[in-house]
Amino acid sequence: MNEEKDPFAFITLTIPKRAPVFPGSVGAFRYRLARDGKAGEGTIQASVYENICFEKAQHVETETFPWTEEGMAQIRSWLSQKLQERGSEPFSIFGGLEI
Repeated sequence: MNEEKDPFAFITLTIPKRAPVFPGSVGAFRYRLARDGKAGEGTIQASVYENICFEKAQHVETETFPWTEEGMAQIRSWLSQKLQERGSEPFSIFGGLEI
């Protein structure tokens, strides 16, 4: 994927340092990164779920990756794969209803 079109290119080692949990979305595609430990020795749990808050989501897919440069590249690749599988609709406050 080319960087200007890669919606996950900004996910680097510094993202998990900003907060213990980092939620994000691409349209209606939702994802969440949760850190455990420290950069270089900890892990990042990446989850994808339906367009609802994580706590109420019923269809969650989760993978754990090392909190390293290689692990962050694996997260970006995994998220890209899940985005292709699940697809995304543009975000709408009307939940897809035609108005």
